[in-house]
This record gives sequence, structure tokens and C-alpha cells, in this order.
Amino acid sequence: MSTPFPRRQLGLTLVELMVALVLGLVVIGAVTNLFLTNRQTYRATENLARMQENLRFAFELMARDVREAGATACPTTVVANVLKDAPTSWSREGESLRAYGSCNAVPTFQPSNCAAGTPVLAISRASNSAGEVRVTDHDPETSATMNISHVGPLKTGDILFVCKGSQAAIFQATNVNANSLTVVHQAGTGGGQGQGQLKPGNETKCLDFPLKPNQCKTSFKGGTLLRFEHILWYLGNNKRNGTSLYRKVNDDDAVEMVPDIVALDFAFLSENGNTYQTTASVGNWTQVRAVRAIVTTESIDAVGTGGERLRRTHRFTVALRNRLP
Repeated sequence: MSTPFPRRQLGLTLVELMVALVLGLVVIGAVTNLFLTNRQTYRATENLARMQENLRFAFELMARDVREAGATACPTTVVANVLKDAPTSWSREGESLRAYGSCNAVPTFQPSNCAAGTPVLAISRASNSAGEVRVTDHDPETSATMNISHVGPLKTGDILFVCKGSQAAIFQATNVNANSLTVVHQAGTGGGQGQGQLKPGNETKCLDFPLKPNQCKTSFKGGTLLRFEHILWYLGNNKRNGTSLYRKVNDDDAVEMVPDIVALDFAFLSENGNTYQTTASVGNWTQVRAVRAIVTTESIDAVGTGGERLRRTHRFTVALRNRLP
């Protein structure tokens, strides 16, 4: 008797097909969930890294300016300031660093894009190796003209700082000529295309200390000449409907330094003090020895657990080198 062949299975039953589909969907769902979770984790990590980078960049740039507040190109503490109605911010012995409660309180070079109600840190210095110009000849007894090696960033109307050894002077350039390579420091009203909005002018063409309007003896031949820089750090409105950290030098255009900064504040430690003071509490800015900046940054993407943007606030402290004992 022959044995019958087993019956072939030519397909799947409906139940088997549905079970296979369910198992496949479970596997696909698990893989998809794993992918989305990893993607969200990657986005959150990337945003956190960008925020940390922004804060580190803000610290490095701002700290460099704060450390150099009141610095000059020469080791001198005696400066002949010949400007008319010379504001103290132009003198090293004066307020080379101070803060204002808002942009409206800044006396000169007010930024146009300040975020409302945010403070401004103002720093003055006469030390910038990239903008230094050499004085090749200077005969103060016969003229008010300095021959220079090159013009560099200097413009007519700029407030300039010149020094040679222990001698130094602050004045306004009444003329800067790129063809003849000369800078003129005549007495009279200032102006020009540089820091012209100040228009202080010079009391005298003599750059001697103490001031001797009729006895011009001090020659700065072989000295260093550069722009006196008035630097502002502030929170400004950018073109992306957000806020960023900005830096503005004199009447130059403000430069966006660090994006996605949403809050900025400062605190100050004065000589013989043991606590940091707010901007409004500082009574004498010449006694400030350290600056604490409080910077808050925000993530670009909404990667928080509740679908919100991440925020991180960091504090960093910088000492003023020129005021340390």
C-alpha cells in the first residue's frame, strides 16, 4: 500500500498574516521610537553644546576688554589731556570702566539697537596693538603736526592717544591726511568724520604736562599713536527678532558678537569691599577692581522636556589688571 504524500501548504492563513503584520509593526515602531529618541537626544546635546560655546565665546571676548580697561600703549600714569571740557572717561585716572542702567544713560556713542531696560558696560582704553601707528617726526615748537608711519584706522575728529616712555597725551585730531601721512592737533573746536559727535576740540596745540599753552616742548618723535577706544558691551536687538550680545567701539557700527543671548547683567567689586554691588549701588567707579557678568543664553530649538527652549545662566568674574595692587 503506498504512503500518501503530505499535503503542501501553498500560503498563509489570514490569522498568520495578521500576526506577522502585528509583529512587524511592533518592530518598526520600536526602531522608529529608538530613532526619534536618539534624534531628540542629539538635538538637545547639540543645542547645549552651542549654548556652552556661546557663553565661552562671550566670556573670552568680554573678559579681554575688561582686563584692559584703562590700559595704555606705554607704561605711564601721567597723561596730558588737552581736550576742551574733557570727560573723565578719556583719562586713565578717570572712569575707564563703568556701567549704565540703560542705553539712554550712555553719554556718548549711544547704540541704536539696545534691548529696553538692559545695562551697558563702558570701557575706555588706549592700548590696541593692531591699531598702533608710529610717530616718525614731531616738532611741537614749530607746528602742530605729527608725521606718522601709516594712517591705519585714524580719522579726522578721532580722539587720539600718543605716548613715548613716561610722556603721554590725549587730544583730538583736527586733520588726518593719508597722502602726506600727517596728523594735526591744532587748538580749537573739533569735529570731523571720526568721533565728530563729541566735538570737544583742543584747549591748546601743546601736548605738555602740566599744560603750557605757550610753551610747546614735548616731542613725541619715535612714540606710539593710536585711537582712544571707548567700548560698549550690551544686549541688543538683532535682525532675527531676537537679542544678541553686541560690542560697539567709538562711533563705529555695532558688531554682533554672540547670538541667542536673552539676558545680561553686571555686578562689581570695589576696593576694600567684600560683596558685589549692582550698577546703581556703585558710588565710585574708579575703585572698581572686578566685574562679574551674568549672561543667559537660549537654545535655538525647542528641545526641552516640555517642548520649550532651553536656557542656561552663567556667571564669570574678571579682574581689572590695571587696578590690581
